[in-house]
Order: sequence, then structure tokens, then C-alpha cells
Amino acid sequence: MNIRLKRFMAFFIDVVIAALLAILVNSILVLFNMRVITPMVAIFGWFILICKDCFRGASFGRRIIGIQVVDTDTRQIASPLKCVVRNLFYFLTFIEFIVMHYSSNGLRLGDYAAHTQVALYNKTLRSPKFLQSISAIGYVLIGLILFEIFFYCRASSLGLWGLLYQ
Repeated sequence: MNIRLKRFMAFFIDVVIAALLAILVNSILVLFNMRVITPMVAIFGWFILICKDCFRGASFGRRIIGIQVVDTDTRQIASPLKCVVRNLFYFLTFIEFIVMHYSSNGLRLGDYAAHTQVALYNKTLRSPKFLQSISAIGYVLIGLILFEIFFYCRASSLGLWGLLYQ
């Protein structure tokens, strides 16, 4: 099986996991009669997708399929920060798939930006420190909270609060 197909299968598994976790969180909040803000649940799903490769360069989908993200400069497992940078490009998903399809080596825009590539899983590669992973996840969490605050304020100033936050 070629690496592009493996990447697609791993991405599909990761999207399903992110969606199921977002639905689970939403259901738990509704169960406890907590007011659920729909964009927050969507942002939770994006958070999972952006941070999915922070531990040993492989998400659950990548581990199941047998691939991982490596740094093209050091040939070791990509740092959590590089994984976050490459995954930020998921906001351009359609363009990412086009670039990956036409790229001779199957790289996405995120791979070009972060100097990473996806390779077969190799247990012998040096793994980033756990604290680096937690720091990268913290940066993403702070960024998404700031984005949500901005989005919330902007929606209310445009009179969209009732439409978006029900």
C-alpha cells in the first residue's frame, strides 16, 4: 500500500475519532444541563486534529496504519511544535489534498512549511520530550481560546450572537 493511501486512511480514522470525542463532550455537557455553545464543540474537534501528532509524531490513526511524522532535517520524530505547525494547515484541507496529490513525494503544504514528511513507523527514532508535547498542546489551547473569544466578540458586535451561539 502506498504512503498516500496510508496517510488518507490515518486521516480518516483521526477525523472520526475527533468527531466522536466532540460528540461525546457535547453529550456530556447536555446531560448535565450545561449550555452548549456549538462553535466551542467544533473548536474542540479542531483542537484534537491540530494536536493529534504531538506524542511520538503519530496520532491514533497513524499508529493503527503504521506511519509517523518525521523531521526532514534531522530524520528523527518531528517535534511537537512542528507537528502543530503542519496540522494548522488542515484549515486548507481541500488545497492540502490537491498539493499532496500533485507533489512528487506526497507532501502537503503543512509538510513543506514545517519541514516534515510522513514515513513508516520506526520505534528506534528518538522521541521528543513529554514536556515539549504538553507545551505545544498548551500553545494550541491558548490560541484556540483567544480565537473563540475574538469570534464570540465579533459575532455579538455584528448581531450574529443569537444565530451562532444557541
